This record gives sequence, structure tokens and C-alpha cells, in this order.
Amino acid sequence: MAEQKIGDYSRIVLINTTSNPSFKFITDLESKSINPQWSPNKENFAFIKERNNQKTLWISNDQGTELEIANHKNRDINRFEWAPNSKEIAIEFKPIDNEANIFLYSLSLKSFLPITRPDKEAKLGSWSPDSKWIVFNTEDSIYLSNPKGVNEIFITKGNNPKWSPNGEYLVFSRVDKDLQSIWIYKDIDQVVKKTGKEIDKNDYFGENIHENQKVNISEYTWAFGGNKILYINNLPNDKEIYMMDIKSKKIERLTNNKVDESNIVWSERYKSILFTSNAYNNSDIYQMKPNGSSQEIILNSKDNFVFLDW
Repeated sequence: MAEQKIGDYSRIVLINTTSNPSFKFITDLESKSINPQWSPNKENFAFIKERNNQKTLWISNDQGTELEIANHKNRDINRFEWAPNSKEIAIEFKPIDNEANIFLYSLSLKSFLPITRPDKEAKLGSWSPDSKWIVFNTEDSIYLSNPKGVNEIFITKGNNPKWSPNGEYLVFSRVDKDLQSIWIYKDIDQVVKKTGKEIDKNDYFGENIHENQKVNISEYTWAFGGNKILYINNLPNDKEIYMMDIKSKKIERLTNNKVDESNIVWSERYKSILFTSNAYNNSDIYQMKPNGSSQEIILNSKDNFVFLDW
């Protein structure tokens, strides 16, 4: 699945390389449809539709034939994340005064439950693999929250936190002198287990995984169940895709060219990577193995693809 950008508009494209034609348009160009995401069980997908200056969340079955809107007081949506159980969605709305801006949406009940406090503007991170916790940040502070409870736990300073699929780590970013680095917070599962218990305070706030290297990370995501990190290093003449092993810190460079790659997506099922590359002046979709081999084009177009999921 991809977002195809055409001028000022975008539409959602469902891609199946074994069918003819190999793609199907889910939305048209009468509105702007962005950020498509499959539910983890692949039975549904969701995306954001922008029309008449309002951004709303739409949910569909796997064929794109049954669409419904998840609307809360006509509030504009910024982003969303499926729960691993595929039954709920965490939604970040555009902040308004005296109301929470991250909510829990239940697909079965079609109800919204506030997660964050009304006095702070929060940015959504991701879910714990058991669907019981959400990580988010306010300003440059990272917190954990159990959506159906009252706990809110400060973890460290940083932005854009992502929980590892194995539940052991958080990866997050920090910016220093206009360069973005990525950090790991280890044993986050132990923090959750000790919630509500009196524990000794420690001074652990995470580790810079490129401590002695100059990097500027533009994208990152988990791979191999949380044992490796897939990322793009965006330095001059070096916007390439890399993979790092968490324990050994061994780094593999997966692409090596003079064009830009972006929109990296890992498939745990297929042990493969999707990404876009502007090798032919457009952001076409490519697939490759986790060692960078067997690169092949999946879909090319005179237009650009800017968001992928599978």
C-alpha cells in the first residue's frame, strides 16, 4: 500500500504485484488522502483524508470497498497508530485548549477515550507489543501511559519514540546542533513491570547508538523483531539505508548510490525492506533483502510515492 502524490493532491494505492493490473486506486483526487497503514492482522487499513481544510481518519476493509470515518467532535487529526491487537487505534488530534489531544479509539465500540492530560500538547509515539501501553512525548520529554488506566511515567528526554516488537527497548531521537541522532532505552519492559512499586532512582536515560560518529538520521524503524534498527543517514552525499544490530552494534550499509532513498518499511513476515528511491527523478517503490541484495522495482510512475506500508 502506498500514498501516491500528484501535484498538491495524494491518493491511496493498493498494490498487488501478482495481479493484473498490479495496483488499485482506493481514493480519488477530489481530496488529499495520506499516511495509509495496515492493521497488524491485515484485515483493515486506515488513512487520513484532508478535504475542505479538515483532516479526518478513515478505516477500510482489506479490499478498500467498505470505508467508514472515525470522527471525534470534528477535530483535525495529526497522526495515528494501530494497536498490535488490531482492535484499537491511538489517535493524535490537533491540540485545542483544555482538552486532551491523544485518544484511544475502539473499532468495536466506535468510542473515544482520552489518554493524555488536557493541559499539555502531546505527540504520539507507538504501542507496546501487548497493546497495554503507549509511549508519547510532550515537548522533549518521553512518557509511558496505560490508555485504560491512570499511570503516566517519565522515561527520558527525546522525541519520536518507538517501542521494539520484542518489548525490550525504546528507540528515540535527539537533536544537537541541527543533527539528529538516535538513542536506545534498554529494559523498558522492566520499567513497566515495576510500575506502582517503590524502586531505587537511577540515572539511566538512554544510550546514543552512534556515540563516536557524525550522523543525521532522517528515518528509523525496528527490524528483526526488535533486534535491529533500520535507518537512513542523511548527511551530504550520504543519504543511504543502514541496518544496526542492537547488541553487537554492527552496522551494515544496504544502499550505495548518488540518489536519495526514503520511506523505509520493514516486513517481519517477508524479512524484506520496502523503500522509495528517486533514481529516475521520481520516487519509485523498491524492495530488497535485509542485506541490501536482490533490489527490484515494485512500482514505477511519473508521479511520486511518499508513504508505504505492507
